[in-house]
Amino acid sequence: MSSTLPLYWNLSSPVNEERLDASVQLIDALQKFQQSYVADRSQQVDPVGITESLDTINAQDVAYALKRLVRGLASPRESSRLGFAVALTELLHRIDTVSTAQMIDLVLSSSETTGSMSGQEERDMMFARLFGLSSIAQSGLLTRETPPPHISNPASTLQDYQRIITQLVILGDHKMWFRESCWWSISQVISVIIASNASFKSEALQWTVNELLIQDTSWTPEKIAIWLRYQSLWDNISQLPLKVLFKGKHPLTHGNLRHLSSILADINIEDEGISHGSSGTWKPNPHFVWSYLFDIYFPTDSISLGADVVPFQEFFRVVVDEQFFSSGASPERKYIGFQVVDSAVKRSPPSVLPHLFTQNFVRTWINQLAKRDRYLHKAAIKLASTVQDAVQKEPSSGFPLIIQLLGPNGSRDFDRLTNTKIVETILGYMEESQITEYVQYLIQTFSGKPNGSLVESDQNWVINQLSSLIRSMVVPKSDSWVTSILEFYVRNGFFTTLGKKKVTTFLPEVMRKSCRDKLLQALADLSSQATMQNTDAKTKKFNGKTTSGEQWVSVAVQIFRQLSKEKHVEALYETDDKFTEIRSRARSVIKSLGTIQGADQEAAQGGILLVAGLTLQTYLISTEEMDTDPLAATNETLRNVSSLFDLHSTKKKEDAPTSNGVTTMEVDPDEQKPFDLIVDDIIGYLEKPAPLMRAMAPQVFSAMCSKIEATTIELLIAQLQRRNVLSDEDTEDGESDASEEEHPSTEEEIEEDAGSTGDGTRSSLSEKSSSSSNGEDEEDKEDVDLEFRKRVAEALGANELNDSNSDSDASSELMMDDDQMMEIDAKLAEVFRSQSLSSKTKTANNLQREATHFKIRVLDLIEVFIRKQPQSSQLPSIVLPLMRVIIGCSSDEQQLIDKLNGIIRRRIGALYTIPNDANLDLLSADLEELHKIARKVSHQQVLPITLAVASIYLSKIFVDSGRTDIPARIYKESLADFMQRKGCKLHPTFFTESVKRIPLVVWVIRRELIQACESGKGVNTFRQMQAIHWVDTLLPMAPRLAGDDKREILSTIQLVRETVYRSLLDAVTGKHPLTISQAKVITKMALQALKITARTDEAEIGQIWDTRQFEHVFAEVSSSENLAKGGGLVSVMRQMATRLGTYTPESVKAKEKKRKVAEEKQAESPRKKVKKHQK
Repeated sequence: MSSTLPLYWNLSSPVNEERLDASVQLIDALQKFQQSYVADRSQQVDPVGITESLDTINAQDVAYALKRLVRGLASPRESSRLGFAVALTELLHRIDTVSTAQMIDLVLSSSETTGSMSGQEERDMMFARLFGLSSIAQSGLLTRETPPPHISNPASTLQDYQRIITQLVILGDHKMWFRESCWWSISQVISVIIASNASFKSEALQWTVNELLIQDTSWTPEKIAIWLRYQSLWDNISQLPLKVLFKGKHPLTHGNLRHLSSILADINIEDEGISHGSSGTWKPNPHFVWSYLFDIYFPTDSISLGADVVPFQEFFRVVVDEQFFSSGASPERKYIGFQVVDSAVKRSPPSVLPHLFTQNFVRTWINQLAKRDRYLHKAAIKLASTVQDAVQKEPSSGFPLIIQLLGPNGSRDFDRLTNTKIVETILGYMEESQITEYVQYLIQTFSGKPNGSLVESDQNWVINQLSSLIRSMVVPKSDSWVTSILEFYVRNGFFTTLGKKKVTTFLPEVMRKSCRDKLLQALADLSSQATMQNTDAKTKKFNGKTTSGEQWVSVAVQIFRQLSKEKHVEALYETDDKFTEIRSRARSVIKSLGTIQGADQEAAQGGILLVAGLTLQTYLISTEEMDTDPLAATNETLRNVSSLFDLHSTKKKEDAPTSNGVTTMEVDPDEQKPFDLIVDDIIGYLEKPAPLMRAMAPQVFSAMCSKIEATTIELLIAQLQRRNVLSDEDTEDGESDASEEEHPSTEEEIEEDAGSTGDGTRSSLSEKSSSSSNGEDEEDKEDVDLEFRKRVAEALGANELNDSNSDSDASSELMMDDDQMMEIDAKLAEVFRSQSLSSKTKTANNLQREATHFKIRVLDLIEVFIRKQPQSSQLPSIVLPLMRVIIGCSSDEQQLIDKLNGIIRRRIGALYTIPNDANLDLLSADLEELHKIARKVSHQQVLPITLAVASIYLSKIFVDSGRTDIPARIYKESLADFMQRKGCKLHPTFFTESVKRIPLVVWVIRRELIQACESGKGVNTFRQMQAIHWVDTLLPMAPRLAGDDKREILSTIQLVRETVYRSLLDAVTGKHPLTISQAKVITKMALQALKITARTDEAEIGQIWDTRQFEHVFAEVSSSENLAKGGGLVSVMRQMATRLGTYTPESVKAKEKKRKVAEEKQAESPRKKVKKHQK
């Protein structure tokens, strides 16, 4: 027994694996004990009594295990009940020496309750009895009829089955909160009997239905579950329990759903003397009857429902929606309802899933999702996750579900009301065919109800929904449904439909305006979305194109052309000859650009996008929707694009005007380059509020940036220069205000100042009076500045407050003298002046913010150029201008500074491709200017790492071209300035990064760099230490930089040696003092150089490092009072001595001997002096 006792403890472990392992080990050991015991005691006579019988016919460990496992079921410690119940079930399954009656008696006797027990103890006993009886049934002992070895009767009988069922019923009636668990166990016991071949099976089932359902006429959810689960086994008598309450019909018939819903919701009902009492308890989990109900409606096998059973939609509406989610339902009942719906969503097929979202349920779901502080918010979120998972698993259920959520049962603003993205996520899981079906549904909804009525709010919702589909990055895009949406916007925004007898179909202008705006927004969104295309056996990403490679803007233009040919529509845009001609020429240019192949193909695609976008502008209806004159802008762009790509077929002579007055002029060689003009237009689009052209501008520039020239770079940089954001008139007004008198002399002058126009002219009083006579003044429409009005009133009322004898305003004005008038004039002038300055300050701040955002958009173009054309010869020329822009930025342009730093460091600095045909003369001047900036500008203005990266990039170009001498010369000048000029602001990071990333350039100036490490060469010791750090970084690269030339490496090492020796000797003599840590840094550099010497040519190490001189330096340092302290410096030099061979055990002993002799002489010399003195 001692071998099995430790295993009982782990049966209570909260870790599932530990419990199972302990159970397996315990049962295996007990089975072995039992087998050996049976072989020895086969002839023993069976005694009488439960305990004596167990002890006699079982091994000692087995008998003890049976008793302890049954008693352990009452233990509340951790997971004792689970572990002991599993072990007991398995043990009863393996041994055949006990009967069901014996085990029932043992369980009942071990779980008896007394009046002296506490509530906790009573509950423990109840759980022990429940687990014990369930273990007997689950082990198979209940259906085992083979007699045990000690008795002649079967191991189980009908009476044993009846005892278990009766005890479970009594246990459930004892406590209402315990009833569901007990009846679930009853259900499991019945299942065990049904699955067995016991001889008393039929009698047991007959007794069960009579005892549980017929004798007791009250109905509970547990009895409903038992009847639904096993009613098919009872044949003719299965309808007997239903005669009273359910009229002898199936509980799932239409007439019985009300009673069934009340029973499942645990509500008191009374019908013909049959009462159902509420349990009075609430549990957070749904009843197990719901699992049986779902088994009926969603069977795993294709089993047809009975003729009287209502469809699941009707059952769910009556039993769940109207009972658990009614307006008067409690939060507890709604919580159970959410869990029921959650289970139904997981089990229902796609065809049934949309029918779960009934009116009351969806209303409750929306309310609980809306805010975090709602009681059932977490339950609603969990259900939302389940719904999304169900749609992801079965995408075919997505579209019907969306219709339910956005339909009458839900809300068209479902996501907005719930602060979630449930609808958007479901749309993302749907297939393209379903998205197309949903788009058609929205378009039909826009047309109105079948009777033809139109609701403006519905139409506006449809327009926004279609726009959100295009804007969403989650919804899978398809050319078909995107084209349908674009056609919808074009048809309803730019055309009017003619019905029978050419009667115009009415559509509010606000809807047409919304369609036009959404069309432009949709095209802008599509232009930034990537599409996968298969080209030349490769898959590439393209922005703003269909899967066939066509621009979406071109598709929109084609839709205009197709709709204009329909008979039952009438265009609302301009259709005169001028517009028709320009559109025709644009189509011709687009067609010509489409035929370009080779290196210019991508640039031609950018031209197509630009021309198509401007062509689309010619269809805009009102001038408010147009950024510029569409005819002039399109005509100029066509000319520039034709010149850029040499499309001679689209050119005409300058003096040959077309029939409508629109001409295409020849390009003058003295004019600006075509691509510069195009880029100038692109920059202009960045300032426009229209979303389409602003979104298209970077796309066009990205496609055509291979055409960039030096003048284009100048044009882009010019946009980044800091300018006065206020107009010249405002500046002149400010200067004139400063030069005028402090205040006007009369009220008339103040009024004239207030009436002056923004461009410096003044408006007459007659004009002001005439404008006000037509109606309210325009100023009345603006927001009133109450603070300003208050200050004006205080100024006007100042004299009135001082005049206590005045009775009215008129009398006070009559009594004011010249001094009082002058005082009021001065106060009014001050009020108006402060108001004007405040207004100008706000305007300047807003304009400055807009200017910064515009510059950032221009920088986006530059970033596109860097990413797309890293090999361009124009790219290096952009580095210095960007650095100058950073220097010229003010403190309120920090966002712009961060953007510039990011471009230089993360874009330019990360390039691996170096231009081969760059102008080295110009780059030499740029690099020299960049170093001058680094030496003069503080690191608060420009980040040192930004300057270093820019210099490294330009130096790499020289290195790649074989002209390392140019950057080496410039770096040499910067090094000299850093070491010799105290006012030099060059940050050490500038050289540190250069040594790491362009060591070949620094290697050229290694002599100057090593000499800078010597004491006294720099303006201070800090800069000397920085030079040592740079040399320390450079030395490990020497073998790679020098190649096979060992003499070059050794000569460099010799220079390091001389520098180190001189610095240490100067420190010892005090000529150039060093601290111990500084001297240690110098010595470590020498130690590293010594190691490199050993790897290069170990035979010459003594000659290179002059061991005699090293011993001298070592001796001087060791004898120095300042440098020998702590032993750190001496320890490093001792390592050098060991490598040079001057520090051996023999030499150590010799030096130690000399030291002792010297100490003895020093100790004896005072004694001799004392003796002489005494004599």
